[in-house]
Amino acid sequence: MFFTKKGDNMSKKIIVVGANQTGLAFAYLASKRGFEVTVYEAKEKSEVAYDWTDDMEESAFEDAGLPFPPENLYTRKRCWTFIAPKKEKNVFVEITADKLDLSIYRRPFNDWLLTLAENAGAVVRYSTKVRRAVAKDNRIIGVELESGDFVSAGLVADCGGVNSAVRRSLPESMKIQKNVAPSDTFFVRRAFFDRPDGTARPEFTNKAYLKHLGEAGISWCILSHDEKQADVLIGRVGNMSDAVYENALDDIRRDNAIVGRELMKGGQLLQIPVRRPLPRFVASGYAAVGDSACMTIPMLGSGMASGMKAAKILADTLSDSNCDVFGIANLYRYQAEFMKQTGGKHAAVDMMKKWLLNSRDGEVDFLLNKGVVSKKILIDASAGRMVEMSVPEMAVAAVKGFAKLPLLLQLAGLLAKMKKECRVASNMPKTFDEKEFDDWSAAYEKPFKK
Repeated sequence: MFFTKKGDNMSKKIIVVGANQTGLAFAYLASKRGFEVTVYEAKEKSEVAYDWTDDMEESAFEDAGLPFPPENLYTRKRCWTFIAPKKEKNVFVEITADKLDLSIYRRPFNDWLLTLAENAGAVVRYSTKVRRAVAKDNRIIGVELESGDFVSAGLVADCGGVNSAVRRSLPESMKIQKNVAPSDTFFVRRAFFDRPDGTARPEFTNKAYLKHLGEAGISWCILSHDEKQADVLIGRVGNMSDAVYENALDDIRRDNAIVGRELMKGGQLLQIPVRRPLPRFVASGYAAVGDSACMTIPMLGSGMASGMKAAKILADTLSDSNCDVFGIANLYRYQAEFMKQTGGKHAAVDMMKKWLLNSRDGEVDFLLNKGVVSKKILIDASAGRMVEMSVPEMAVAAVKGFAKLPLLLQLAGLLAKMKKECRVASNMPKTFDEKEFDDWSAAYEKPFKK
């Protein structure tokens, strides 16, 4: 039996795969709690983290047990304009003071997290690729590096992203999904272009195109904080060819004079999970965190806040354990708590995302044009919060949407199913039992089966 006592050296040793925001946040939190943490990152230090911003709520840092970042690491974003597929309706959403988004500068933010982690005692090794997990007796006991070296540990915290080599190398007996389906993957390019001289400041500075050009995905055009660049994102579910990207980019340029021809940075094709969390993301000696466990907001793919929150839950779980600290029974508690706090809401939002993407031509336009889908619904779904409508709100929606009563009934049915799925996802069995875990996983995944 491996690692049965917390006092054993191996019971304190943790390997983190990936020096991204989630990985470094966990390294910091675990190191503070007395664990021996080594982070392995395949890229060079200068290549880690994208050179752009990502949004999160101000409360994300308190939720993740992290200090609030210095002011030079973020700006504030207070509005979104959602544009219906046929572009007949713009829905402007001003974010209230209590729900202000922070636009985090990812690369310097990553450097700040690195300093926190190293000051807490974590060791970070760049340009060191992890090839696979190493298992013994249905337990992960370490990793094999690209060099062929084996590194042992009591726990491998997998922050390796949606296509994690570690997760894909796990034994089948651990019942952890190895590959994420294309339909649950957002293929996206985010590029920053020059703002041509003399172009007027647009009325709407943060525009999100829903089902852009009638395709399964979104695009956006944002005037950068310094108002010198245009931040353009084009994403499609399942795949995105060069032709699809160029066509969408041309359309964005026609609508937005601020998008110049000179590429300033970005533009590479990325893959992001846009689904509910995996039905199982723990095993003895292994825990997936962040994108590797599909912890992003299904509507947009943003995952920094939820990944950092998961990092805290995992660190707290380990700290609270008395024996066999990295066994499945203890790590199960980490998954159960994450699903209770966040995963259930993400599962519900995933249902809404799939409904919107599979909607017929004109249906999304009708819902937005008539105000059936309120500003609150749009902003809550985008932020990964539970979407609900009160009885008075449903009454107003019924009046506005009466011309398409079947569609309205579909929406009402969807909201009921979302509420049920959130309840199922949030209520895993209190303690680990293999059969009960399997039964819960089946119930959790059932609404998404074709």
